[in-house]
Amino acid sequence: MTKEVNFTVPWLDRLKPPTQREDYRDKSTRGLQLRVSPTGVKSFSYAFRFGSKMGRVTLGKYPDIDLKTARQKTDEFRRLVSLGIDPRSEKRDKLAKQKMTVERMVAEFINQYAKPKNTSWKQAESNLRLYLVSALGRQSIHDVKRPDIHSILDELAGRGKHTATNRALAHIRKFFGWLVERGYLDHSPADHIKPRHQEQERERVLTDAEIRRIWNASEAMSGPYGAWIKLLLLCGQRRLETASLRRSQIVDGCWHLSGEDTKNKQLHIVPLSQQALAIVDQLLEQDGEFLIKTGRTGDKPVNGFSKAKVQLDRLSGVTDWKFHDIRRTVATNISKLGIDRFLLQRIVNHTDSGVTAIYDRYSYLEEKREALQKWADRLDDVVKS
Repeated sequence: MTKEVNFTVPWLDRLKPPTQREDYRDKSTRGLQLRVSPTGVKSFSYAFRFGSKMGRVTLGKYPDIDLKTARQKTDEFRRLVSLGIDPRSEKRDKLAKQKMTVERMVAEFINQYAKPKNTSWKQAESNLRLYLVSALGRQSIHDVKRPDIHSILDELAGRGKHTATNRALAHIRKFFGWLVERGYLDHSPADHIKPRHQEQERERVLTDAEIRRIWNASEAMSGPYGAWIKLLLLCGQRRLETASLRRSQIVDGCWHLSGEDTKNKQLHIVPLSQQALAIVDQLLEQDGEFLIKTGRTGDKPVNGFSKAKVQLDRLSGVTDWKFHDIRRTVATNISKLGIDRFLLQRIVNHTDSGVTAIYDRYSYLEEKREALQKWADRLDDVVKS
């Protein structure tokens, strides 16, 4: 039988463990109850009638939750009942939201969106874990506010990492935009946040002397990384696409990339020059699907780009450059050979935004083959000079 008592803090503190479980009802707060167990545990709950049935919501244990808070929660739940809302569903929804931590949802974002859609998903995962998860990982996505994101960006900008600040914002925007698109959130806390730094588009093009030093340095590197650098210089394709070169992609002297393999999701065929084909033929002698691999992690492509860059800088003596500058350098040199911009776009697989692009399915295979062979021959002269 439930006893009716006027709950007070002194009374709660004086309560002794009963021989059998006892229930008490608060006189001053309708619906607030206290259950005391033989072990001395005192637990607040809210008892209510919803429709024709009785219900109960546990509020917490005393003194972890004090009397004032228990009464406030009871008033809140009683208000929900008056509005025709079952407080048990509200509590379940709240618990579900609490489980949607930033860390958990970032993992879901990577697995459900980034991995299937982007070849560079590892960059997104690394960036989000490094900046967003490290700061807000245990927080519910519903509790993240715009000032929280500003705080992350402020810290990066304060260390002079302007480009990293912009990249972090871009990945955070994409993540919260996905949460909105999937219905987990109504609004993104990253909306209306402007990039902190106005980036200048890189114009770095390697000189012939720098190309020669990088090529020669690549020969002193381990087999897969050396082959990767040389193919970057010979083919001018993106670094991840090149690192992920597969046996099944090589057909009749051409490198076939499907829409799933390329950044712009477009089918791309790269005719291999004689020099590039010689390197690929050597790679084909090994077992497995992926051709540029160390073998230490099984049949998986190389991914230690940062370490490779440090080693390449040390061996070549070339400074202030990035791997993407190789792609720009190749495109610039092909253009110098008299190849027009239209064909150059198809060699490097830039998206054609023209209206006729939808109807133009001609691959320009022979034209691309001739241009890449001209560049490979020119590269031979550069390396040997």
